[in-house]
Amino acid sequence: MKIFVKTSCFLLSFVMLLACSGCVVNSTELPIRTPYIDESDYSDTDHLFDYKEVSWNGPNGYVIIVPEGNEKAFKTAEVLKNYYFAQGIELEIKPDTEPKTEKEIIIGNTTRKETETSLNENQMVVKVNGGKLVFSGGHDVTVDSAVKKFVRLSPSVNKVYTFSLTTDFTSTLSGNLEGYKYVWGDEFEGVGLDPKTFHPAVNMKGSKQVELSKDKNVIDVNDGRLKLHAIHYFNNNREGTRYRVPYSVVTQKTMNYIYGYMEVRSRIPYKAGCWPSFWTRSTDYLQGSRNYDYMVEVDIYEIFRTTHAYATLHKWYAKGGSTNTANDYVVNNPNRYIFEYTPSLTFEYHTYGYEWTPDEIKMSVDGEVFCTFDLNKSFDDNPDQSGFHDPQYIIFNNHIFHPEISSACVSITAAYDSLPAAHYVDYIRLYQKEGVGKVYTEKQEVES
Repeated sequence: MKIFVKTSCFLLSFVMLLACSGCVVNSTELPIRTPYIDESDYSDTDHLFDYKEVSWNGPNGYVIIVPEGNEKAFKTAEVLKNYYFAQGIELEIKPDTEPKTEKEIIIGNTTRKETETSLNENQMVVKVNGGKLVFSGGHDVTVDSAVKKFVRLSPSVNKVYTFSLTTDFTSTLSGNLEGYKYVWGDEFEGVGLDPKTFHPAVNMKGSKQVELSKDKNVIDVNDGRLKLHAIHYFNNNREGTRYRVPYSVVTQKTMNYIYGYMEVRSRIPYKAGCWPSFWTRSTDYLQGSRNYDYMVEVDIYEIFRTTHAYATLHKWYAKGGSTNTANDYVVNNPNRYIFEYTPSLTFEYHTYGYEWTPDEIKMSVDGEVFCTFDLNKSFDDNPDQSGFHDPQYIIFNNHIFHPEISSACVSITAAYDSLPAAHYVDYIRLYQKEGVGKVYTEKQEVES
């Protein structure tokens, strides 16, 4: 009995020693765990629309018909073609000058009698007419949206979805913006980031604890939205990670422009510690025109507080340093739009406008201009303002304030419950006046 007791005590001590040793070892390792994400912060019903499921005998054996010479309609048709190709069905795209057949998918304003020709530019219709699948819209933009919405619903063989919608799209502006016409944009109706319009880039830095990422959990396009998420994240392959934020989403390689009115409809996380933004920078990527003494930055909105959207201009000098139109301290920045606080502000969509002319820059929220910058007057010791007439490219971010990155505002470490933070963009549209400004979407030849 004594031997048994002694042996039992020894075994118990040995087990406890192993357990304690394990605790010591594990305390120095990165914990393997998945962070809890409150998906209620991602909730968004703004994109929902009514549709019907209809039986159809396609798409096998069908051909896609588009208006002759309409390059935009052809590119839209390729979206549908690629969708069905992924299901093992190959479709041919033909112009509406080809002879009619019984099995056709009609896209855009064709000469086919099944096309809806009486639609306003903000309307779209998807229907089955005489066995033909028809996508109609009053503008190339709404036709494209109709096809991409249809694809997003994931129709199966012999089944399609039909709908009729009126959108907020307009190709011309009125009032104080009269004369502006639509020239470029992204309605974010596709699935995934479209490399022909936007691409990831590093315009804001990460750190040991704040990981920059391109993964779909922080950058995605779905439900008709560009979705940028800042989240708590523990990456077991990257020691020290505590937060994950998206790369900047930019147009530097795809679209640069000079002058115009640009508008976005977006939902912004007005939360402590969060740093969402919509801004531009001067560039010579697509056209060799740039002031090399300094780079221009224009902040259409940059969020530092829970009710304020700030607009600022910067000159970033090649020799170092920056000046801007704001005061040294953010709280004293006069160039801001202040919302009335409501618990739902973080979930609300608002329109943010940026009008850039040869003489001035104006910022607006929901059509209300809240600040104007005179480009004929320098705001620092350098009278040169030529940088504000160079091509610019677009940038979206959803970053966070953290001691390793910036101490300008409340740190996310002191506002733990602010994450996840969702920065959603419904659309971006660029309008220009005839003869004023340029849009560059391809590399331009530079004279030597």
